[in-house]
Amino acid sequence: MKLSTQFLVITVSLLVISLESQAQVTRGFDRQIPATALNAEVVRQPSLQVMQVEIKPVRIAWTEVADPVSGEMKRSQVWYLVWRAINRPVRKRPANDILAVNKLDPLPGPLQFMPEFTLITYDNPETEIPNQILPDRIIPEAMKEIERIERVRLNNTVSAIQDFPQIVDPEAEKQPWIYGVATWSNVDPKTDFFKVIMHGFSNGYENRGTVEQPELWRKVVIQRFFRPGDEFDPNQKEFQFKDAPEWTYQPDRSKK
Repeated sequence: MKLSTQFLVITVSLLVISLESQAQVTRGFDRQIPATALNAEVVRQPSLQVMQVEIKPVRIAWTEVADPVSGEMKRSQVWYLVWRAINRPVRKRPANDILAVNKLDPLPGPLQFMPEFTLITYDNPETEIPNQILPDRIIPEAMKEIERIERVRLNNTVSAIQDFPQIVDPEAEKQPWIYGVATWSNVDPKTDFFKVIMHGFSNGYENRGTVEQPELWRKVVIQRFFRPGDEFDPNQKEFQFKDAPEWTYQPDRSKK
């Protein structure tokens, strides 16, 4: 019995060490979205850039926020998503589909990294009919509290804007990650299902129209979440990833 107890203690200790080591590697960024593209995408767009994106689960910060109408400060619930990204060599994936070649003039000037995030809530995960469509909003009052919780300096979606970073090999000595956070207020506290669409982490696009009347679709990341809790006692552990993140294409929002 004594040997069994010692064996159990050793096993638990090794498990704890393993989990701590894993946490140090990921630093809490539990979802890694590799820089992948179909072979057809690379052929269609030789200048394709795709960043590796890593995210933490959505979390809540309570902070004093100014009412946009009255300007009065009130204690509010802010939902936030911490992310980090780095430009990687594109990993090609085989595909049988044939995509049309984009015949558009290149944009003038250097390519810009301009991350944007949209949170969409819905009741039915089968249909995903939106209840709320919330672009990320810079909330200065929340940043100090979020950085205190996360223990790291973070960019908002304006301070993160820069020339698109150079490609960095995963084996390089220096890994210049860009760290940031997206924030939302006034999210329905009854929300159980939602997704976050991450724009700006690739310059990939498709022209699904014609040269004369282009219809641009942009390459984005989508991550779905669920929250099996209630609005009366919200806590961080309620937010969970649902399914794997995916790279996909969506209509260019500038056309809307």
